Amino acid sequence: MFTGDLAAGVLSGLVVGTCVTYPLLLWLARNLRGGTLPPRRRERRARAELTAFFGPEAP
Repeated sequence: MFTGDLAAGVLSGLVVGTCVTYPLLLWLARNLRGGTLPPRRRERRARAELTAFFGPEAP
């Protein structure tokens, strides 16, 4: 009986801990990197095509 309660408590703690910790870690990683995430592949490709067509951006 005690072992089943212990296992259920550990599993529920892991689930709740993951649901709280994972978004917190994503938020921290985003803020530590200057508030931006790297652009997605589609966005990088679109920017490369625009740069190839119009030339490099003016500073």
